[in-house]
Amino acid sequence: MMIRTAEKGGVLIGALLVGLLLAMLGGVAMNLAITEATAASRHVDEKTAQLLAESGVEQVVAWLTQGALPASREAPLPVRFTGTPGAPDVTYDAARPEDDRLMNDVGTLAAFGRITHARLYGSGRPDGFCTVEVTGEARGGARRTVSVELGAWRIPPLLASVQANVPPADLSLAESGMSPQVQVQWGDMVSNFPHGPWPYQTFKDHAQRLGSYYVPDHEGRLYRNGTMDASHALTPLQVFGSQAVGDQRGLVFIDTLDQQPPNDTNQATLVLDPPYMEGTFYINARVVLRPQGTGQTVQTLAPPPEGQVASASRAPVSLTEVTINGVLYTAGALRIDKHVRVFGAVVAERGLTGSGPLEVWYDSDLSRGRVQGLPVVFPIRGTWREREH
Repeated sequence: MMIRTAEKGGVLIGALLVGLLLAMLGGVAMNLAITEATAASRHVDEKTAQLLAESGVEQVVAWLTQGALPASREAPLPVRFTGTPGAPDVTYDAARPEDDRLMNDVGTLAAFGRITHARLYGSGRPDGFCTVEVTGEARGGARRTVSVELGAWRIPPLLASVQANVPPADLSLAESGMSPQVQVQWGDMVSNFPHGPWPYQTFKDHAQRLGSYYVPDHEGRLYRNGTMDASHALTPLQVFGSQAVGDQRGLVFIDTLDQQPPNDTNQATLVLDPPYMEGTFYINARVVLRPQGTGQTVQTLAPPPEGQVASASRAPVSLTEVTINGVLYTAGALRIDKHVRVFGAVVAERGLTGSGPLEVWYDSDLSRGRVQGLPVVFPIRGTWREREH
């Protein structure tokens, strides 16, 4: 009888020990789950703060691209910012209602947090334009600061709808009746300028860094970054063609055959036949425009009334059958074989030829060096910094 009682007691004690062990394991698991959930929540909070700060940097870059900061729309940007982190040139603080409205879109950011500060001051790089520093705060309280140094590309303005140089040696060609009929809207046509307004080397360097760079062969095929491999050859349609409005090609630079500054002997001939092209096309070749299609309808704004600032009210305009939305810049002669309508500007350093009419609607933003699809400021490599608070 005593043996059976002892056995029952041992079983009971064992069951209690097992229950205690399971309870301890459950508690540990619960603590781990809580810790993990807390850590995950903290990680999400920190990531949200970082994304808010990054969005603030993008907003400041957009302001700079527009040519002015919100606090001084009519004041030009300085050649270079000279302030320090302790004494910045420009400060935005969300504690001020007017700055809070600028930095925080209630409909978009309120559910996640807000941008609390943005500062602009001098860059530590010789080629730097400014440093942008932005702090974001998530709803959970995490704060992150992101900073980046920016360089600036000051693009020379294009002051006319069409700039077509006719060197003395080519005057007979221009006078022979082979020049196309040119019609300009919102701008002027200028001829016989001594040098092209956009320097070859500057745009080549920027295309290799920020845009698209190609080298042609004698057959007019194009090779990205100068890799002359026949299996990677591209047609002008593949390089220049845009599927629809908004399919922006950015800066497309076509070099000469020998990748040296253009002259009379090192230029290929390119036939451009896309029905619609959108971008800035700097072509060091003889160009034939022969669009196979009717183009696209482009929504834009008419230039501001004469004598008024660029920010004045501008009337909306719809341009139909646009072949080129942007800038076409050719170092060689430009031949127009079919009707071509352009919104932007055309520059042909060796003149215009062909029978097709050319119609150019001038983009007045070009007079201020603002070129659609080209960055005015850009991050300097290796300057992106992040820090916690």
